[in-house]
Amino acid sequence: MSEIVKFTGNNSELFCRECADSLHAKAQVIVPETHTVLLIKDGVVSEALQPGRHDIFDTENGLFRLKKDSDCATVDFVFVSKTAKLQMLWGTSSPIKTRDPMTGVPVSIGVNGELEFRVKTPKKFYLELVGADTEYSVDKLKKRILSRLMSVIEPAIAKSMREQKISYTEFSENKSTLSESIKSQISELFATEYGLELCSFMVMGAIISDADIMAIERKRDEINRNGRTCPVCGTSIAANAKFCPECGSSLADVFCPHCGHKLGAADKFCANCGKPKV
Repeated sequence: MSEIVKFTGNNSELFCRECADSLHAKAQVIVPETHTVLLIKDGVVSEALQPGRHDIFDTENGLFRLKKDSDCATVDFVFVSKTAKLQMLWGTSSPIKTRDPMTGVPVSIGVNGELEFRVKTPKKFYLELVGADTEYSVDKLKKRILSRLMSVIEPAIAKSMREQKISYTEFSENKSTLSESIKSQISELFATEYGLELCSFMVMGAIISDADIMAIERKRDEINRNGRTCPVCGTSIAANAKFCPECGSSLADVFCPHCGHKLGAADKFCANCGKPKV
């Protein structure tokens, strides 16, 4: 019968699963400094064990029920790494349909990048993304994360572009700014929903059709000729309009032409970005 369970996996892996048969009542598990261990029996996950030597069957410490020396048991041990990081590429499966923040022109855009994460809360990570899947693989994990992640990334990109008033023709030069903005929006999701720490997030590139680029440029030329746009969303508006047809903002109010912040009548500089009123 097994007496000692040790980690035999690769330290570069997020986790590995060990199955021990015929464990007797005095069996122990040795957890290395680099890992946390989840004990699983009959599909139920026990608490996580930190580095050290632990009795497996010990009611006083809250593990599995106390067993007699003559009893045997089979237990799964999931060794979860504290240090291993997994890097993966991400990308929109279909174009994001949105509007160019500066001109209001409808566009379809594909975005891609890469991210890196590690396990922060082992039990949550296991329950949400792995579970009873005995055929776990890195590719399968990436697919699971990606399918859930894109529903968050896509609106986050559109939101960041809109709030920062970045035209999609200026996407490349603003990748770093967008990366930081989107990372802050999805970091909490990784931690609370999946038990993961998002170590890095990068927007690498965007794909936008020549037709959409030309439409944005034509609209920009039109705006420059007419000289009247909504100060909040950038949409071209009629000279006698009282409200923006795109975002509904009142055009009677005065907004900063640089960041869209509402200004007071006596303000000479914007209280939000510090730039002059005109």
